[in-house]
Amino acid sequence: MTPNEIKKAIKKNDTTQKAIANKLGVSEMAVSHIVNKNQISNRIMQEVARAIGKDPFKVFPEYYLIGPKHPRRTSNIKTAA
Repeated sequence: MTPNEIKKAIKKNDTTQKAIANKLGVSEMAVSHIVNKNQISNRIMQEVARAIGKDPFKVFPEYYLIGPKHPRRTSNIKTAA
C-alpha cells in the first residue's frame, strides 16, 4: 500500500495516527515515519496494519518480502605485482 492509501485506511477505520501512537506509547511522529515509509519498526508496522484490519505483509510488502541475506562474499583474487 502507498502511504496515502494507508492514511485513508486509518481514517476510514475511525482511528488516527495519534491514537495508534498512544496505544504503543510512541510519538505520533514515529507512526508518521512508518506510514510514510521513512523508517522501519516491526512493532509499529504491525499495529498500523491491525488498526486498518489488514495483514502487515500486504500493508508493508517492501519490508516483509525481502529475501534472506546472502553471506558476505570475499574475493581471493590476488593482484599481480
